[in-house]
Amino acid sequence: MSGLRLWSLAMLGAGLAALTGAPAALAQEAPSRATPQAQSEQTRAQQTQAEQSFPILAFDRARIIAQSQMGVALEAEIEAERAALLAENDQIYADLEAEEQEISDQRKMMSEEAFRTRAAEFDAKVTEVRAQQDEKAQAVQRLYDSALEEMETEMNTVLTRVARDLGAVVVFERQQVYLMSGSIDVTKVVIDRLNAIQAQRDAATAAESKEPPAAPAEDAETQDTQPKTAD
Repeated sequence: MSGLRLWSLAMLGAGLAALTGAPAALAQEAPSRATPQAQSEQTRAQQTQAEQSFPILAFDRARIIAQSQMGVALEAEIEAERAALLAENDQIYADLEAEEQEISDQRKMMSEEAFRTRAAEFDAKVTEVRAQQDEKAQAVQRLYDSALEEMETEMNTVLTRVARDLGAVVVFERQQVYLMSGSIDVTKVVIDRLNAIQAQRDAATAAESKEPPAAPAEDAETQDTQPKTAD
């Protein structure tokens, strides 16, 4: 939305509020006969209602992913997967490099045909290993994309609720707005709500993992079965 200015946002917000039936200040009002105290209370109520109503909202998607507990956990998980894969790749590379050096060292003791056969087998091995590692890298990327899609679905649900709570009729991503007032940025609100959802899930998972231990069953064979002696 190149060229958007704060004044344009304010005007557009007022227009949208009028179209949706939201309260908007009139240019001319009839003289009120209410007492000064009643007028003051009415003014405070109108101000409170205006503060709680935002026809236009904005959010920072990248910040939500980077700072929310869901996003941090996702990034940590993917980073661990990538680090493990990189370490595996380094080890494979070292092993292949050592094998290649071994073939090179043995070349003088091998016939030309034997050397070509060994070299072809090594090349085929390298190609196969590279394909396997590429597939693992793609699997990590698919894991990230799938988890990110689930998180964005959750984020969209929260954004919808925030927009409804604040009476918004349109929500922009932060990068789409050239200039805006910070009061319409609900990024922190979304992060807090996502964190609350994650905290509930963590608590439920912890509760499930703390199952009470099963009571030991009585073993009839271990019971004292010695006959009682008569007095």
